[in-house]
Amino acid sequence: MHIAPAQTRPRSRTSLNVFLSVVGIFGVGVLAIWYPMVILKVPMPNSMPARVTITAVWQVAATAVLPYAWAAWRLGLRPADLGLSRVNLGRSIWLGCALYTLALVAFLHCSNTPLLQNDSIRTLTPLAAAWVTGMNSAIAAGTDITTRGFVLLTLKRYTDVRFAVLMQNVGWFAGHLFEISLLASCLGLGWAIALTLTLGILGDLIVLRTRNVVGLAIAHVLLNVILNLYIRSL
Repeated sequence: MHIAPAQTRPRSRTSLNVFLSVVGIFGVGVLAIWYPMVILKVPMPNSMPARVTITAVWQVAATAVLPYAWAAWRLGLRPADLGLSRVNLGRSIWLGCALYTLALVAFLHCSNTPLLQNDSIRTLTPLAAAWVTGMNSAIAAGTDITTRGFVLLTLKRYTDVRFAVLMQNVGWFAGHLFEISLLASCLGLGWAIALTLTLGILGDLIVLRTRNVVGLAIAHVLLNVILNLYIRSL
């Protein structure tokens, strides 16, 4: 049974149902990644490319494919309703590139930190490094598609847009704890958190304005590619 559109049911009840469902589906996806790795400690290959490939495929399936499939099944939403379309794609790309330039500048500024200097991608062969970069880029794109396409745009349809932005940034922040730790050693914890939240909120405004999440995901991929190329050149 589908959850009926808001106009055919009391809005407060529909909003609550969708909110709980979105949080639940997103939580199931996160749990499906966290539990096997942290609690069960499922053995992973020693090879970094193989390890990153398994992580990327599992993470994208659990946190992007599953939520979009649920939104189609339960809410009758098309991928385009959640930002996966060519609408305003060019504008979304250049705005996304401008946004993620802030992150690139921050990482370049912190390039002398041990965590970047000792990044394992520097020890890989060019082919292996390219593969790992591609897999990490898929994870990065999946983060935008999940938190902004699924969480933000779904909640925007059924709840207040400010609440949708808040919930998206909870997921966005949790998904970037590792990056915060990297930048905190250079910028300080306060600035690292401020940058992460700035990227989260401005990214939301771009998606809400363009109704497109593809361009932002492409820009996120470009950030990863440029940053990894730079790290390998250090």
